[in-house]
Amino acid sequence: MLFYQVAQAGSVTEASKRLAISQPAISSQIRQFEKQHHIVLFEKKGRHLVLTPFGQRLMQPTAKLFELEPQIGAMIADYRNHPRGKLRIIGNYLATSVLIPKWAALFKQKYPDVEVEISTVNSQKALHSLKNYESDIAIFGNSDITDEDYQALYCLELYRDEFRFVVAPTHKYANQSVSMEAMMNEPFIMREEGSATKMRLLEICHNNNVEPPKIELQFNGLNETIQAVAAGYGVSFVSSLVSSSFIERGELAEVDVPRVRFTNTILLCAHKEDKLEAFVKAFISIVRTDMTIQAR
Repeated sequence: MLFYQVAQAGSVTEASKRLAISQPAISSQIRQFEKQHHIVLFEKKGRHLVLTPFGQRLMQPTAKLFELEPQIGAMIADYRNHPRGKLRIIGNYLATSVLIPKWAALFKQKYPDVEVEISTVNSQKALHSLKNYESDIAIFGNSDITDEDYQALYCLELYRDEFRFVVAPTHKYANQSVSMEAMMNEPFIMREEGSATKMRLLEICHNNNVEPPKIELQFNGLNETIQAVAAGYGVSFVSSLVSSSFIERGELAEVDVPRVRFTNTILLCAHKEDKLEAFVKAFISIVRTDMTIQAR
């Protein structure tokens, strides 16, 4: 503030030298400020300017602001070198159980001062959270994202995930090839409304002119859904990225339904780069590097 610099210097001439701003420019701005607020800050005493009583009162809080300037500068420099804050990541169950843990660990190793908050929701809610600035990064299936969203957001394709019909190893259809009609007559265990998987299953039924299955059990989480199927009841339609480990351990079995294939693209979405904190960009960079390594 020019007011502070003139008060410190005792004259417009000296303030002009310190700031490398012309004297007329300084005088003009101070007069405009005084006129705008109907106040008088300085009075002339010889060759010097001295503060009026109100100018002296205003000088006290102004001086405190300038005393904080080095501290503010140090905070900015520290933030650039060692960013602190909270990174809010939201994703569907697949993202938060299979993909994000590794990336979050890599990120924390590099940026230990940044708090990382991870939340699990369905794909629809993940996109909604990101668009409403309630999260910084969202990782989910692309079924709910529109062309308008693609234009407004930064989107990085991570995986193309194939979905499978799964049952308990003791189920009559375990490791069998079964028609779509027969499969849809089985009791299903599925996710809640808003789940991308559930919506895709209904879409597949519609495209194949088959009545959708009866949902006998519905859970808010994919882990609960898988555990119920593994316990021996019903059928589910789940991500291969999630179900593979259960199948390998013999806890689930796949059912082949000919001509029914559904691939879900897993995306990492964030706001455009010019709106992102440095540590959000850093997390995205870690993901991109890890994906490149995996692709080799």
